[in-house]
Amino acid sequence: MGEELQLDNTRIRIGKINVKLGFITLNFIIMLNLISTPIGNLNDISLRAIDVLNKADYIYAEDTRNTNKLLKFIKVDKKCRMLHEHNESEATKQIVDLLINKEIQIAVVSDAGTPAISDPGYHLVQECILNNIKFTLIPGPSSVINALVLSGLPTSSFSFLGFIPRKSKQKTDFFHSLKHEKNTMIFFESAKRLENTLEHIGESFPSSAKISICRELTKIHEEVVRGDIALLLKMVKNNELTLKGEFVVVLEGRSTEKLSLVMDKKIKEGFLNKLAAKDAAKLISLITKENKRDIYKQLLDE
Repeated sequence: MGEELQLDNTRIRIGKINVKLGFITLNFIIMLNLISTPIGNLNDISLRAIDVLNKADYIYAEDTRNTNKLLKFIKVDKKCRMLHEHNESEATKQIVDLLINKEIQIAVVSDAGTPAISDPGYHLVQECILNNIKFTLIPGPSSVINALVLSGLPTSSFSFLGFIPRKSKQKTDFFHSLKHEKNTMIFFESAKRLENTLEHIGESFPSSAKISICRELTKIHEEVVRGDIALLLKMVKNNELTLKGEFVVVLEGRSTEKLSLVMDKKIKEGFLNKLAAKDAAKLISLITKENKRDIYKQLLDE
């Protein structure tokens, strides 16, 4: 069993304490490793990840079938235990108990990407912090970062928002709450719900807003489609986009430069005091060359 080091009322579990030449050397052993795995191309597994998986006493996986394929590919002959959304509480307790009572190393992997990012692992991290168990992350492929870079949209500031709500009302509220977001936004979506999601985005964002749809990242059939909301929705409706595999949607943030004329509250009030919103939008569109429908939305937006 590992020793404990007391520092200002905080106990940190460590592996061994060696005494050499009158000095105490502390060998900190990482007891838990969260490992990022390939998001499609198995060749993206890192050498460090392979090394840690080889040395792990136990490997916990979101789906043992997928992880077994990876382990076979990297020639690691070990059995996996399960950690998924349906047993997360029970498996987390099991892992923490093992780490507290035994001097072992445990590796946790998800199906693809990084544990705890839209995958099981967050609660385990919290429990390790509460129990002063040392853990680390072995970095690797990320569909979020891949999609962001490939989108061609601004990368200096972005927001990852996970999976889009499924129900219509929740989806409407979700995108409505983001209509003034200035950061580039990144979402996960399934093939069967993509068309409906683009329609909801079009209700809250200008149809000219830039968007990117990324499919099957790092795989043989990787595909990245870029354009505005109106164009990509038309492509999906006309079956010009393959609706198979996993999608990452990247949406540009609200530009403070676009429609600055209409965004000014006093100018908006000036137009609306003289004209109906529909007529005001038509007039402003003639002057600014901006989309009439988008201007109409801006005029009604509080």
